[in-house]
Amino acid sequence: MEDNPANKFNFFLKGNSDKAVLLIHGITGTPSEMRYQAKALNKAGFSVMCNTLPRHCSTLGELKKVTWQEIAAACENDLIRLNNDYRKVFAGGLSMGAVMSMHLAYKYPQRISGLIALAPTLFYDGWALHKGKALMDLVWHIPVLRNMIDIREGWPYGLKDESLRSQIERFYKGALAKKFDNKVLLFGSPFFPLACLYQHHILARQVKNELPRINCPILIIHAKEDDMTSIKNAKYVYSHIGSKDKALIELTNSYHMVTIDLDKDRVAKEIIDFLNSH
Repeated sequence: MEDNPANKFNFFLKGNSDKAVLLIHGITGTPSEMRYQAKALNKAGFSVMCNTLPRHCSTLGELKKVTWQEIAAACENDLIRLNNDYRKVFAGGLSMGAVMSMHLAYKYPQRISGLIALAPTLFYDGWALHKGKALMDLVWHIPVLRNMIDIREGWPYGLKDESLRSQIERFYKGALAKKFDNKVLLFGSPFFPLACLYQHHILARQVKNELPRINCPILIIHAKEDDMTSIKNAKYVYSHIGSKDKALIELTNSYHMVTIDLDKDRVAKEIIDFLNSH
C-alpha cells in the first residue's frame, strides 16, 4: 500500500559493489532496528534494502491480522527486485526476520548467495520470558483467545545497553494498546499480540522442517544472554541446517536486539567479513 505512512521507514541504500543485502526486521518490529547495521554495510560498499513488513507500524488491530504467508510474499518480492539488479543477493534478519530469511533460502536456493541469521528465533525460552508462557502455549491455538490477548513488552526490552533501554522504556511504559504513538515507528510495538506470536510459531515449525535442505553459506550471531530466545535457538539452526559453510558467533555484551545493542559494531564487522568472503 503506497499510501501507508509506515512506508516512509522503508529504506534502500545503494552501494558500489555487485552484492546486495535484504534485511528483514522482527515480528512487531520496524526497519529502524536494522538501520545501524544497514548503514555499516552500505559504508563497506554493499547495497541494502529493508522494508516495513505488512501491517506493521500501524494499529494494534491491523498488526493482529498479519499472517506469516503475507510476510513471506512481501519478502519474496523484495528478494526478486534485488536479484534483477545484483549479481549476488544475501538475505538476513533479526529474530523472526532471521527465520524468514531461511525460509526464502529454502524456497529460492538459486536466488540467495548467503544467509545472515541474527538472534534466530525458533522458540521463546529466554531468561526474561513472560511468566505466562505456559498459558500462552495452551491458548494461542484458540482463535478467539489469541486475538484478544496482547502481551506488554517487559524489562529489559531486549537490550543490555542501559542508555538505549531507558529511552525505549519511557515510551513502552506509557503506551496504551488502543492508542499508538508515532514512536511505534521508531521503537516497534509496545505489545506482542498473541496472534502475531502464533504466526511466528507456525513459521518456525515450517522452517524447522526446511533446515536440512538449506545449503547456502550462513552466518549465525546470537547473544549468550539473550533475554527472549536462548542461545539454544542458534545452536539448533547450526546443528540442523544443511549448509556445510556455516559459522556461529556468540556475543557476550548484548541481549536479544543484537543489531542495536552494545555488540552492534562487532555484529557489523562479522557481517561485512562474511559478505566479503562469499
